[in-house]
Amino acid sequence: MLHEVAADRRARWEAAGVGWEVVDGPLTDKPASCLTLTGSAGIGQVTVWVSGEAEMDWGTPSNGGQCHYDLGSREDVSACVSDLESAVGLT
Repeated sequence: MLHEVAADRRARWEAAGVGWEVVDGPLTDKPASCLTLTGSAGIGQVTVWVSGEAEMDWGTPSNGGQCHYDLGSREDVSACVSDLESAVGLT
């Protein structure tokens, strides 16, 4: 689902000058995908595991943080990515 949400937002990120990348981790018992956004105000990453767990980390020159999510739907993934956009100063 992370790839689909990123594909839906790609044009907006590129228009705003936000760097982005989605990377799939190795196949393990609990595979994950990571989305990294790099904006003018900071950088952030969300890792989403096949189990629905997600961790978001972000940082700016003066602040940073981490947040845990339990995702159950595409809408949940989309909301998590919206939080990541806010953390890197996109919204």
